[in-house]
Amino acid sequence: MLRNTRFSKTGMMATSLVMSLSLVLGACGNKNNESSGSPNASPSSSASANASSSPSGSGDAAKDLPEAKLTWYFPGNFPQPEQNKVFDEVNKIVKQKINATIDFKPIAFGDYDQKMKVVIASGENYDIAFTSNWINNYTQNVAKGAFIPLDDLLAQYAPKSYAAIPANFWDATRVNGKIYGYINYQISARTPEVSTSKALADKYGFDISSIGGKISADTMNLLEPYIQAVKKDHPEKAFITALSNIQEMFNFETISGINIPGAVYYNDDSLKVVNQFETDEFKKFAAVMRDWNAKGYMNSKERISKKQDDWADAKAGKWILNIGGAYKPGGDVLASSLGGETYVSAPASTPHLTTNGIIATMQAISRSSKNPERAMMLLELLNTDVELYNLLNFGIKDDHYAMNADGLMVAGPNQQAYNPQVPWMFASNFLAYVQEGMPKTVWEDTIKLNESAAPSKLLGFSFDAEPVKAEIGKTSAVFDEYYRGIELGVTSAEKYDEFVKKMKTAGADKIIAEMQKQIDAWKASK
Repeated sequence: MLRNTRFSKTGMMATSLVMSLSLVLGACGNKNNESSGSPNASPSSSASANASSSPSGSGDAAKDLPEAKLTWYFPGNFPQPEQNKVFDEVNKIVKQKINATIDFKPIAFGDYDQKMKVVIASGENYDIAFTSNWINNYTQNVAKGAFIPLDDLLAQYAPKSYAAIPANFWDATRVNGKIYGYINYQISARTPEVSTSKALADKYGFDISSIGGKISADTMNLLEPYIQAVKKDHPEKAFITALSNIQEMFNFETISGINIPGAVYYNDDSLKVVNQFETDEFKKFAAVMRDWNAKGYMNSKERISKKQDDWADAKAGKWILNIGGAYKPGGDVLASSLGGETYVSAPASTPHLTTNGIIATMQAISRSSKNPERAMMLLELLNTDVELYNLLNFGIKDDHYAMNADGLMVAGPNQQAYNPQVPWMFASNFLAYVQEGMPKTVWEDTIKLNESAAPSKLLGFSFDAEPVKAEIGKTSAVFDEYYRGIELGVTSAEKYDEFVKKMKTAGADKIIAEMQKQIDAWKASK
């Protein structure tokens, strides 16, 4: 549930929680392989092998580079009390390795989308920004010309991390044959995570494993007895989810993000594109949320003023159960470390390996960047230097985190001063220290989950949004207007119909026709 933060997944999350909750774990492949086979070395040995490497070689080599300052925008559970203390330490390493410093621009999850729209529209000079299919939309920004192609930069300035990711993963990022997103390698086999406090589950006799793989728009009722029982004794608590975190639960894959019309059912060999907002699955989910809101499960009056739910409410004991983020090995431990109590979790449905799962966490280099080469050097460094990666994600050793006698990461004396819990935000999770309580095989387990997931029939297809970028902008605005009311159950059936009609007026049918055209051409070329 860790992430979601958007929402706990995985965007998951609440958004903050929801995103925080979705700490995505990474694994490595081999770029020279045409499929995502297991790496030859174990995750820990691969990470150690790369730990001392730097894109420019030694510190002496870095001195030959002119000094550069890079601006980096990313969302997360920010601000953190001691973030500047940590960022200063990060910059010491970056300065030594590639003679650059970073102007960090962390933005709260709920504000990031709007902030990046302003930054991009204004032509502001910046270098790197987090992008995905659920926030700061990747294909939409490529269509706008906001990002530069990375193919040549990857080969020249990020050879090690480029080679560590399977070729078919990079192919999933391609738009018109070019790569515009640098993948933060992580859990890519996607299904939402269902999670709750272990203390609550034990008190009310809820065996979360009993619902594992069974949750869909048709079976939400399996969760209701537990929610109802907790709610009776704890009216301050609520059921939490977010539309951006649960799309895989509907048995279809959205093509350009949940906020843009266009999806294909996993079991549809014809690859027919449908408007997800008109599907029975989406409408049933909206109806369940209306019913649950009428029954008082949602605490919607309190939550409607927020764009997203945050993890602070979970820590304050306001959550009954959350669906969001990506289910992953060790995810309950991550949620526990964030909230200070033990969580239990289960996969909502069957994991699928999808293009959206691959592009869910990426960095892009801005068209306005004055130092694209150095920006790519930074991405290589973040994805090959174990010390730097864990510093940025978990803070200063023996202060914000510590290592126990078994070599596992535990909370430091000052953990809450820097605990953003978004390792999937910054680089490959493969470099993260294993936390106490997680299986020591967590990275191997993550690889197995990626490899065993059912591949989407659209895996490798990447939509070019350029022909319909105006319509995408308009439909995204309609989604922004209605999504919060839908996920909180305050949108009536009539209001939902109004939402669908506005989507059509904004150009939904034209977007779907363009998606179908591109998918048909892609399918014919295979």
